[in-house]
Amino acid sequence: MEILIFILILTVLVLVHEAGHFFVAKKLGIKVEEFGFGIPPRAFSLKRGETVYSINWLPIGGFVKLYGEDSAGGGKVKP
Repeated sequence: MEILIFILILTVLVLVHEAGHFFVAKKLGIKVEEFGFGIPPRAFSLKRGETVYSINWLPIGGFVKLYGEDSAGGGKVKP
């Protein structure tokens, strides 16, 4: 039972942590390409606006993929 409680608490902490990245990026005008829970490949995804929300097969960790994060571009959406 303790292991299940630990996993549940860890899951909530990861989601809150990644949500912090997500909301700060949105507040600063940075395009969020994907908000994912778990490690890819994707098990399920839903696209709302410019962001893909995904649940991945390995439920360990999470990530927020920002526009321009992997390339030179600064990540800001140009008007």
